[in-house]
Amino acid sequence: MRNTEVLLLHGLFEHKGRHKINADWFDKLGIKSHLIDLPGHGSDAKKKGDIDSWVENDNAVINGFQNIQSAEKKILFGHSYGGLVATNAVLKEIVKPDYLILTAPLFEDNYPKFIRNLSGPLSKIAPNFRSFSPVTKKNISTDKSVGEDYFKDPLVFRSLTFRLGYAITQVQDFVDENIENLNIPTIVLHGKGDTIVPISGCKNISELDNVTFVEVENSKHEILNQDTRPFVLSEIHQWLKENKII
Repeated sequence: MRNTEVLLLHGLFEHKGRHKINADWFDKLGIKSHLIDLPGHGSDAKKKGDIDSWVENDNAVINGFQNIQSAEKKILFGHSYGGLVATNAVLKEIVKPDYLILTAPLFEDNYPKFIRNLSGPLSKIAPNFRSFSPVTKKNISTDKSVGEDYFKDPLVFRSLTFRLGYAITQVQDFVDENIENLNIPTIVLHGKGDTIVPISGCKNISELDNVTFVEVENSKHEILNQDTRPFVLSEIHQWLKENKII
């Protein structure tokens, strides 16, 4: 079995525990998995939905990547916000994985324009002021039970500070301006019906020669947490085989 390991990064408002099912899937393929909670998330978060600066995310990725650093083949996997964190880290070259897997990466969001315009000024004069989460029981998944479980989860939270929100917009701009520098084999999968993270944000990355882009039909945001899961895993599995990872 090839010595391959993967670091998985979760989305905004959630935590690593919601992705254990995906980590287990990689483990069954012989790919050792590692999960981390990003800053401002999980049971150890000092203040949920907040970071002092994006450097905290960069450092978390660097520290998490140490778990797979000695592997022959290193995969970085990011969902939604975690996809933005992962892509930014790769483009900045603060970590150097061999492969990148992204599901519904947060390259664009559905926050109203006036909130985005306010994020910059408010991040300076009222950084701890909060904005709402766009996630609802109806838009997270086609599976109603997923939405119900999400809102019952004590580690899921419902808002973020304008300090974090503005940091996200800045990183989105950086990724958009530098995405042509992404040169490692990458697969991006995104639901066409995603209203939390619009698929239109993937336009530029989808046009890169080293990127396999998969549009997922009849899907909301969590493409690995609804009836599209078998299809998405099949696409990832095929990509892993094509790249001789498994």
